[in-house]
Amino acid sequence: MDISALSDFIARVFQLFTASTASTVLTIFGFALLAVAGMLAFWKANTKYVAAISLGAALFAAAGPTSGALISVDKNTLRKMDTEQVLKNLEDNAEVNYVIRLISYDPSQEPALAINRLTTLGPTDQLYSFVAAYDELVGYKVVDALAKVGQSTKNVVRVSAVIFPLRSIGRTPLFPANARGLLQVVREVETRKAVQVQLNKKLLDGTGALNDPQMRGLEGSGIPSYRLVSFRENYPRYCELAREIHCSDSYSAKAYIGALSGDWHPLGFSQKNPPLDRCTLSIPSYCQFADWKTTKNEYGDHLGSRAFLIRNLEINNIPGRIMIDFDQPYQQVIPDIGAR
Repeated sequence: MDISALSDFIARVFQLFTASTASTVLTIFGFALLAVAGMLAFWKANTKYVAAISLGAALFAAAGPTSGALISVDKNTLRKMDTEQVLKNLEDNAEVNYVIRLISYDPSQEPALAINRLTTLGPTDQLYSFVAAYDELVGYKVVDALAKVGQSTKNVVRVSAVIFPLRSIGRTPLFPANARGLLQVVREVETRKAVQVQLNKKLLDGTGALNDPQMRGLEGSGIPSYRLVSFRENYPRYCELAREIHCSDSYSAKAYIGALSGDWHPLGFSQKNPPLDRCTLSIPSYCQFADWKTTKNEYGDHLGSRAFLIRNLEINNIPGRIMIDFDQPYQQVIPDIGAR
């Protein structure tokens, strides 16, 4: 690790200090000391110093709880991303560096969803889970962030959050959850050998639902390939099939994909408090798209954040993950970890 990287690390730790309660600061400081000890060991520093710092790290980390209450609403000065920028990110399929998974739960009824008991991003029987662009939620109250990712905000008791950098998971692909990305995931599930016995009804594999040019249009995972302008010709058909998987429970692949609830839009975003169930719309209305300006005017305040699909990863195997237990979701906000 060079000096610039060390400086960046220290800056991020400082930002977490300024956004945390005292108990959380102790935990953060402990892990920071542990990281410093690791760097000194890497540089082959005097083992006495390494041992002393490691001991201090353990003491400080133990002093703080596993859950930390971060910034409260009355102290929130974080800059929030506005709707115009989220829409621009959608249009450009802007690169994502960090993603976030929010899980709302009631500890008395769903104790397995507590942050220290989570094992995977989503239910263990799923192959893919939904995540959101972290930077699009920074600064929002936790309940408002839940709304932006399409979750209910009624009677929210506690929220587990997992934030992690995409660079840490190597070649694991991230699929923008627009009509094209969703069909790519459906195709991957339907061709997976391990689940063939459970696939009673397929949407794409062997059905002829897409002609050869449309099927070739699903190839590629580069950032430009997910921009609507790159597959505009195929969008109507992709959207029609996306509506099938979204609005019908008859397709087997759906059981292996994170919940496609009523907030999801085939352009790749979640809606806050959607005014209607999109599955009640006709196919032309469901898939209608004129331009991005019209989309902004139509959805306005209902536009939430970009949605993505990723393999249902084991949390303990995600390097660089940050896990937060929000015990006051109506007062706390999504913190800035210095990764925007």
